[in-house]
Amino acid sequence: MTAFEAVTSRPLQIQIADHLARRIISGELPDGARLPSTLELAEIYHVTPVTIHKSLRHLVERQLIERMPRRGTFVRSRERVNVIGLAFGKNPFLHQSLLYSQLLDQFQRQTPERDLNLKVYFDFQSGSRALFDLEQDLARGEVKAVVASNRSPRLTRFLDDHPGLTWLEPVSLDQRGTVSRGVQYLIERGYRKILVVSMLPKELEYEDFRGYFRDEQQGAAEAAAGSGAAVEVVRWGQTDTDGYEMGKALFADRARRPDAVLVNHDVVCRGLLLALMELGLKIPRDIALLTHMNHGCEFATPVPLSVLEVNPARMVSLCLDTLCAALAAGTSGHVVIPKLTAELIPGRSCGES
Repeated sequence: MTAFEAVTSRPLQIQIADHLARRIISGELPDGARLPSTLELAEIYHVTPVTIHKSLRHLVERQLIERMPRRGTFVRSRERVNVIGLAFGKNPFLHQSLLYSQLLDQFQRQTPERDLNLKVYFDFQSGSRALFDLEQDLARGEVKAVVASNRSPRLTRFLDDHPGLTWLEPVSLDQRGTVSRGVQYLIERGYRKILVVSMLPKELEYEDFRGYFRDEQQGAAEAAAGSGAAVEVVRWGQTDTDGYEMGKALFADRARRPDAVLVNHDVVCRGLLLALMELGLKIPRDIALLTHMNHGCEFATPVPLSVLEVNPARMVSLCLDTLCAALAAGTSGHVVIPKLTAELIPGRSCGES
């Protein structure tokens, strides 16, 4: 048995739980092994049965053991546990887009179908313990991989500091294909002065953001090639205020006004709609409007919008399929999931009859 030495800086029940956890993870206590009784463990560790009871409760919470009435306490199979960490860099419930709360709901629905257990870490601020807890769970071998959603700079640094960690992001969109499909649709509808509002924030914080923006630009250029249409791709931001303020400034100037807009962000589109209403501009008489939309995030509009729709349930399904394949293959590091191209669903905002 691995020697146990207590220290005074941490609660004793936690120290005992960690000591037993190391024995389980190392294989010293193999899958299915029956642990000594509470009284026997109390004698081994020279503590009271109450302290042992608290230690075992911690191990149950970590999903390392299971307690069976009248049978005893057993090491839980590590193959059957399969704990996946879902880490949110920003609060999914306060984000203007419903996408991230939808993703959380879908992960909770779909992980049991794949024999996976889910543990969620919310890292909303610099004082949060979420990444410390995740660090500890990784060190104990209790989390097999991490899904990083709505990344913050702090969460990104954490991932960079763990190069051996298997991790991936749940959102992987084919920006090039989606924008190309949208611009081509507008050109086919007869529009020749087209503005594309990017999905990306005003500041491109990460290298992959810069890559996504280049994809949007390339998709627009490919669709416009040889058509005679003038297409511009701009970044306004990611909030409804951005859409309102930037849209009002642009459309108030008749000389700069495009005849069609592809807004690659549904929240920004909400703000743009308000700006158009205040300016008295009608859709599609004065301006054609095509927008990105996550399935289930519909909002009230003057006319039914033509949309480029992506389904969050499909995002999560693709993410988990990719993750399971990576774990089976022993892949570590950043795992890239296949990209989804949005489905174009015509409405009446681009001159459709």
